[in-house]
Amino acid sequence: MRQFPWWMLALAFLNLWPAVACPLFLFGGLHPFGTSTSAWLNGLLYVLTNLLWVAPVLVFFLSLDLYRRGWEWQGACVATVGLLLTVAMGFWVFG
Repeated sequence: MRQFPWWMLALAFLNLWPAVACPLFLFGGLHPFGTSTSAWLNGLLYVLTNLLWVAPVLVFFLSLDLYRRGWEWQGACVATVGLLLTVAMGFWVFG
């Protein structure tokens, strides 16, 4: 972790907060995209709902990998987009 500056690690680690809220998505009965009468569509909506917490966690790894490969600016931008996804997830779950 010494190859990353402290601000990049702080920005990236904020994207791991949705992993703490994942039980709310998995078992909380959240339906941010609504519900449907079709079982197939309900399954698709369940997967999309779970992408709200999986995507920022994946962005954590992607941003640090981009930064490590020498694309510092792109890594910071990806981490910022992940932070926006984390904030949106927080408003959806706790708002």
